[in-house]
Amino acid sequence: MFNANLPRWIFASISKHFTTKCPSLMLFIEGQLRPTTLSKDWIELRVDGPYLTEVSKGYWKVYSEINVLLSSYMDQKNYHRIHQDAGTVAAAFTCIEIYRYGIGIEDDQSLVGAMQLVRDTRGRERIQISHFGMIDPDKQLYQATVEGHYSMFLES
Repeated sequence: MFNANLPRWIFASISKHFTTKCPSLMLFIEGQLRPTTLSKDWIELRVDGPYLTEVSKGYWKVYSEINVLLSSYMDQKNYHRIHQDAGTVAAAFTCIEIYRYGIGIEDDQSLVGAMQLVRDTRGRERIQISHFGMIDPDKQLYQATVEGHYSMFLES
């Protein structure tokens, strides 16, 4: 059986990865209260999974979907900011090392494995940027998402 802490380690490692790779953007995790008046731009991290499949005895495929919601208040100075932010976030969709983060007995900060971005030649798996345009005309709030899917294999 896989370690029961694995989902927490994956989420903590993904959170740290995007915090480190996108230092110019305030990062919140899904559901976290966020004072959006502190910045014109911020991102919200969402992680679905991990989906765990035992492909053979004691050998697991771990799969997660990562979605980052970008929010940006537009002004008259830079109409391209949401696109620049999307580029910053998309560039962060690289290999994500998974560590045993936490304060429990098994949380020794050691490396568990590395999640790789899933890609295919037919374009079904890719980094996908989606722009939703202005979602609040009164505040000139624009939103977009960047999504990618990741997998790794582990032995238990």
